[in-house]
Amino acid sequence: MTISLVGLTLHVADVDRSVESYRRLPGAAVLFHLPGRFAMLRLEAGRLGLLADRKRPFHVELEVPDLAAAAAGLRGLGFEIDGPTRRQWGEEDVLVTDPDGNLLEFAAPRGRE
Repeated sequence: MTISLVGLTLHVADVDRSVESYRRLPGAAVLFHLPGRFAMLRLEAGRLGLLADRKRPFHVELEVPDLAAAAAGLRGLGFEIDGPTRRQWGEEDVLVTDPDGNLLEFAAPRGRE
């Protein structure tokens, strides 16, 4: 199983305020914005998520070439997984929580928006 780091999600106090701040970065583009709850920005080849969530310390986005195979592989390695789940913004992912409560989000590659 090949895994690539493609982005991360920051847990923020105010999603809308954070969107206005991060969209000023050169090359930043808002891909999806659910006011008050979540936003996804493209920063060149990577993604930056902004999430109103204080339940977890951190959220990492990992890309796998085949989501179904990755889910089976993770289960086979003894991980408890949540998903696959199709999100409102079109992404399908599998979630794993590490022993410290950090969220690992596995997703297959999507077209570059």
